[in-house]
Amino acid sequence: MVIEKVIKNVGVIYLNRPEKINALNLEMINKIQEILERWESDENIRVVLFDTLTKKGFCSGGDLKELYIDYINNDECKVKNKFFATEFEMDKYIASYKKPVVSHWTGIVMGGGIGLSINSDLIISDESVIWAMPETSLGFVPDVGVCSFISTLPQALGQYVGLTGSSLESSDLVNYGLADLYINSRNYTKLVEKLFEFSEIYSGKELIKKLKIEGRKYKLEPRETSVTKSLEKIEKYFSEESVVEIYKILENNLDEDFARKTYEILKERSQLMLAVQFEKYFVCKNLSYHETVDLDLKVLNYSVEIGEMQEGARAKVIDKGSKPNWSTKSIEDVNMDEVKKLLGLEKTYSERKNS
Repeated sequence: MVIEKVIKNVGVIYLNRPEKINALNLEMINKIQEILERWESDENIRVVLFDTLTKKGFCSGGDLKELYIDYINNDECKVKNKFFATEFEMDKYIASYKKPVVSHWTGIVMGGGIGLSINSDLIISDESVIWAMPETSLGFVPDVGVCSFISTLPQALGQYVGLTGSSLESSDLVNYGLADLYINSRNYTKLVEKLFEFSEIYSGKELIKKLKIEGRKYKLEPRETSVTKSLEKIEKYFSEESVVEIYKILENNLDEDFARKTYEILKERSQLMLAVQFEKYFVCKNLSYHETVDLDLKVLNYSVEIGEMQEGARAKVIDKGSKPNWSTKSIEDVNMDEVKKLLGLEKTYSERKNS
């Protein structure tokens, strides 16, 4: 599931679990951590590359079925957050890794796969990428510290991505600073060969600088995406002061295709976690990456405690196609004092703005 290889002075970690598009489990996380710790003190390794041997994508996130059966719905499991706690510590470790890290995003790039690689010194993203954080459909919120990055997006887009789990393409990712280089997948082999070559000559920041310069040869120009096509509508509906207000403006425009589809998506999500994510977008603007990861774990623990994550995982991966029975039925029923307590807030965004 995880294959390590040293090519010249590059330590390559290949994700190789094709049947699940490299969905991460605890065994894989422990293996990646062990490899990284070993390589950090290996003078022969000058840079680490995260890559995939799976054609469908880089990583589809965490293995939800395994999480559900082995941890969150297992009465015999006393440490239900073991997977997440271990994963989050690894992500923080990677964020402060002593050697440069390069990541190759291709195909499906979601959840834990984003968390694993988003702190890389260089992210190469190709035309096939479907990047998303769909956690509100699973009973929690975008985690693994990714809200540190979602919170750098303009408010409407950040809320749209965080609340609906809608995907971004490589052109969007580069445009908004979530990836460094947008290339055609046909050119990836040429570029990675240069990484191997440069690793024998350069190290540290100089190596990354040289690779970025080389990457300009293959750089694709921005293209129209589903987000750029819908940006005006995203700004119209997601610039509000609360999820309640977002619902209201969507409800007033249900004759419009975008508004109707977006409304239906939000209705399927955990209403409690929609409220949490809306406020968390603003909270994370003032948190470090490590603080964001710690907050993510707090929210996850709470989601498991109240059964929200269990219900989301059950509906999504166990009883596929069934509707989740969320703890809160509508956005109006969400207890905002509960949200504020969870996030350590005195006032909601709306309350602060209107006080």
